[in-house]
Amino acid sequence: MSQANVHSLDAMRAFRVHLLEFAGVAMDVTASLQQQTLSFFDWVEHDRPNFWKQYMLRSFDVIAQARSDLERCKMRTVGDHRPTCYEEKLALDAAKHRLEMAQEKVEAVARWCSFVRHEIDEFDGRRGSLQRYIESDFAKTIATLERMILAIEAYAEIESAAEEPVAPPPAD
Repeated sequence: MSQANVHSLDAMRAFRVHLLEFAGVAMDVTASLQQQTLSFFDWVEHDRPNFWKQYMLRSFDVIAQARSDLERCKMRTVGDHRPTCYEEKLALDAAKHRLEMAQEKVEAVARWCSFVRHEIDEFDGRRGSLQRYIESDFAKTIATLERMILAIEAYAEIESAAEEPVAPPPAD
């Protein structure tokens, strides 16, 4: 029969305490990760599409205003010549550019929603596996460690009792 190679029961007890602390921290972290991923997904799926759609609508208004300004400029005459309306043309081009950018962002956000949903599902699967391990298998690990500590304590008591010198019987 081989002997247990345990040098310190106190170290095993301390390890058990640290495992329990780790389980608590890991549960908190997994809950925090779940909340953060849901918050991020909500931002990508709801906040960003609404933002860029509103930006696009405002861009239409800005384009309409820029066109109106350009037409007004073209109708003015200073003396016998018409102004170049250079600034108004630049403003209209910039407004059109902002509209194009907003349309690209709306399309990009739609693509990102699908991608982010898939990635969060993958991440939640892994996070869920860790959480299930901590909730169920980790408890089994702690129980096994406790049984080992009790068994080693019982073994140590038997060993120490066997090492005690046997007192000679009292003389009559």
